[in-house]
Amino acid sequence: MGDLTVEFVNNFFFLGNFIPHGHCYLWKPELVGLHILSDAIITLSYYSIPLTLLYFVRKREDIPFKSIFLLFGAFIISCGTTHIMEVWTLWHPDYWLSGAIKAFTAMISFYTALTLIPLVPQALALPSPEQLEVANQALQEEITERRRVEHELRQYKEHLEELVNQRTAELEKTNDKLQQEIIQHQQSQLKMGQLLIELKSANKELNDFAYVVSHDLKAPLRGINSLSEWLLADYTDKLDAEGKELINLLIHRVQKLHNLIEAILQYSRVGRIKETIQKVNLNEIVKEVIELFQPLENIQIEIANQLPVAYFEKTRIEQVFQNLLSNAIKFMDKPQGKIVIACIEENNDWQISVTDNGPGIEQQHFVRIFQMFQKLSDSKDSDSTGIGLALVKKIVEMYGGKVWVESEVGQGSTFFFTLKKELPNKVV
Repeated sequence: MGDLTVEFVNNFFFLGNFIPHGHCYLWKPELVGLHILSDAIITLSYYSIPLTLLYFVRKREDIPFKSIFLLFGAFIISCGTTHIMEVWTLWHPDYWLSGAIKAFTAMISFYTALTLIPLVPQALALPSPEQLEVANQALQEEITERRRVEHELRQYKEHLEELVNQRTAELEKTNDKLQQEIIQHQQSQLKMGQLLIELKSANKELNDFAYVVSHDLKAPLRGINSLSEWLLADYTDKLDAEGKELINLLIHRVQKLHNLIEAILQYSRVGRIKETIQKVNLNEIVKEVIELFQPLENIQIEIANQLPVAYFEKTRIEQVFQNLLSNAIKFMDKPQGKIVIACIEENNDWQISVTDNGPGIEQQHFVRIFQMFQKLSDSKDSDSTGIGLALVKKIVEMYGGKVWVESEVGQGSTFFFTLKKELPNKVV
């Protein structure tokens, strides 16, 4: 079988009735030499190009389209081989072999061309040297900018470390100061505790004083008052006018002292004796208080608008209105007095006012009149104790409100106080 194959190849490629190609050139040495030299140089050039491409591809692993380089190499080698056959057929008429090699070269050339066509758009998409230069320049600028940013970041880091050290030192100082303040606060707490103990002791002494006043002073006063009345009744025919006046003055002074003691006791009981906090209709409370002062021939008391329902101790709110109305009535200097009670809504509070058209109060006395035993009238006949407004202030502030006065001399005064709309969280 092998002999038959060799015989077929010899008969087909190497045997024939052809004459060598040199006969076409009439075996002229110059013409034959020209073709031999030209084909030899072309063959050597063709064979050197694939070697160069192979070297280039192996050195540049990142080069794209490696397959096309290999196809070009095969195409060029086959082209070079056809030129060898041109030299060979000058003496050997193996044209079938030459044609087969050319046919192989044609197939490789055609396949290379078909492969190259779709690669052209991809090759055109590759960046040009100018584009690469621009990209490289942009990259260099980016590198320069990044180095600048890194330098600034290092500087910022150094500055930040310095700032952290500075802040740490400040925090240490602040912490030391805070520790000192804590120690001072603890010392203040101890002092407050001591003051609280002293305050409790003072309150106990005040309660004891109130008890003494209630039991040990009121009884002698009642005795003096009774004796004075007996003297005036039993010895009225033996006393002259001056004596009777003196005894009446004594009875008046005893009554005034009795009223003062009652006012002190009333003030001390506020906050010490607790009642139930409940909803209180101020309209009803004010009407009851007004009835206590009726009939008043020359003074009109008016409720300007509807008063609210508030959370309060009933007795305490009665004391507030009693003292405010009592003061307005007591110091009224007009033939026809008028007292107006009104209320407005103000945020979370009710603002209640008691206005009169009395003598008015100078501004310099606005604070003083709410202090204990402070009276604007020095009249010996006045039965004012100087405790009424202080009692009003204590009760209102105990419920989280405030009290103040606005007045114009000769025009009258308006006393204001506020009450919480909701039940107070804590009553002192």
